[in-house]
Amino acid sequence: MDAESAKIKNIIDMAFSFSAMTRVFRKDSAIEIEKELENILSLITSVKSEQDFKELHHTFCLWFKKNIKTAERNKDGMTIKPSGPASYGQGAKVLDVALHVYVHYCHLPEWETAERVTKWLNSAIDTKMLKYLKNMPDTEAHPIHATAIEDIDEKTYIILQKLLRRDIIRNPKFSVQSLPVQWDDIMWRFLNKK
Repeated sequence: MDAESAKIKNIIDMAFSFSAMTRVFRKDSAIEIEKELENILSLITSVKSEQDFKELHHTFCLWFKKNIKTAERNKDGMTIKPSGPASYGQGAKVLDVALHVYVHYCHLPEWETAERVTKWLNSAIDTKMLKYLKNMPDTEAHPIHATAIEDIDEKTYIILQKLLRRDIIRNPKFSVQSLPVQWDDIMWRFLNKK
């Protein structure tokens, strides 16, 4: 393994660990997720438009739903939730955190691509952000029934990303030029009282 490959693997490990998602999936899923993230990150240079980015993102989320299983949840020696297919929202969160670190924080795969792609990155929505977005004005037109990341399907994910973009425009915490990844940075700290 060369230094560049090791760097990418370390970034994926950091992002995956930071997202707190490792415990959500079956233990044997981590290697598959890391391989697919490496594949997606290797394709970022080929992303030339927002549509290209959306297609790459969507492809990963569909792959995730099809191939990744959640861990069985137990309490007091009893299964309270069996293992099952991961959700679109869970796949999106894993990818969004990895892209946030790789592209936005580390400016990889190189500066030019990072500058082009950063404006298309989505926010990695967690449960607190989900609750915040559900309580925003104007959600009556697009009611959100999800209560956790595991409940987020593709349609709900798109609505949530639109709502946070609307929050950027309306909320005085942000300048109108703020990006969804910047909303993510600010709101994660605010909602977690950091």
